[in-house]
Order: sequence, then C-alpha cells, then structure tokens
Amino acid sequence: MTTTTMRVLGYVRRSTDKQAMSPETQARRLRDAADIFGWDLTIREEDAASAKSLDGRPVLAEAMADLEAGQADALAVAALDRLARSTRDFADVLDRSERQGWSVVCLDLGVDTSTDSGRLVADIRAAVAQWERRIIASRTREGMATIRATTGKHMGRPSAIPRDVEDRIYDLHSEGLSASAIAQLMEDEGVARPTARSKSWHHSHILAAVRRVEVRAEARAFRI
Repeated sequence: MTTTTMRVLGYVRRSTDKQAMSPETQARRLRDAADIFGWDLTIREEDAASAKSLDGRPVLAEAMADLEAGQADALAVAALDRLARSTRDFADVLDRSERQGWSVVCLDLGVDTSTDSGRLVADIRAAVAQWERRIIASRTREGMATIRATTGKHMGRPSAIPRDVEDRIYDLHSEGLSASAIAQLMEDEGVARPTARSKSWHHSHILAAVRRVEVRAEARAFRI
C-alpha cells in the first residue's frame, strides 16, 4: 500500500500586535506538526500587519495560486487569526479550498479539512460564528426600534472613544484578541482613556466599543 505525502504550504504572518503569536512560534508549531503527520512542508512568511482582509497579502495570494495550480495539497497555519481576520474571510478560504480541491489546516482549532471530520468542524465553526453575529444584529435592531417607538430617542450615549480607535479595536477583536488583551494594548500604547474618570482601559470599554461599531454597521446596512 502506497502512502502519499501531503505537500503543505505553511503560512506565517508577522504582526505588530504584541499579543499575537510570533513568526518563530508559528513556524516551530508548523514544523512540529509536519514531523508528526509526515508533511512535505514549505513555509511562506509575510509581513502583513496592516492588511485588514485577505486583500493586501501578496505572499498568501501566491500560496493560494500555487494551491489552485496543484503545486501543493494544503494550506496550514498555526492559528486561525494568522490566516483570517474575520468569519467572512475564513468562510471564503474554506469555500475556495473546497472548489479548487485543496485543504486547510488550523492547528489551534484542530481543523484539517483533508478529513471529513475536520471539514465538518470547520463548517460548524464558521456557521455558528455567522449565526451568533446575525442574532446579535437582530436583537440590536429590535432594541433600537423599541426605544425609538416608546421614547422617540436613539439607543445609547455618545462615546468618548474616537471612531478610528473604535474601528481599530473592532479589527483587533475580529482578529481573535480578547477584550482584556486589547485593553492592555491600549494601555501599553498610551491611548487616551475612555473617560476622565477611567483609571485605566477595561475589558468593558473594549466590548462596548465593539458593540458600537457593529451597531453603526447594521444602521448603515438597514438604513436605521
């Protein structure tokens, strides 16, 4: 019986985020996995700290082109946030891999779409994440409509956090950083605290900022 060695492109992404996994750690985990599973591994590294989506990552684009051309069998990452910064991005990668016949491996999630069970896990994770977003968006719209109907006012108080800061917080949160880690990052970078009374950034400030960005997005989408 002949066993075919899986040709794997390991994607490593460098980031300025202090909380993110270092390129050295990413590469080591990929090599460890290659030793365990017998992969023929080639690592591609990219400095794409500012890329907010799959666009703007030439190394990743080249890797996907090689996969489509049949020059490799799978794309592997040490952590999902090194590959995709949003649920939509991850779903797009999964859809592309399925259409073109290559696999996706995310070591931190235990996802390996070269197996039926791994594909199922990936589909479930993507579907649940999208469902959660839709439920939150629906409840937000219902709450805003109820408040407008009963008081004639819009929900929420003005935020003291600048919108560009809130947008950055949202991006970091979408990347997988916890609210506490983002709060610490704001502190480390000396970003102005949310209010004069705030002694420090707190995870509640981060979650509130994320909710406000989501509400603004929903308001634009549904013209509230």
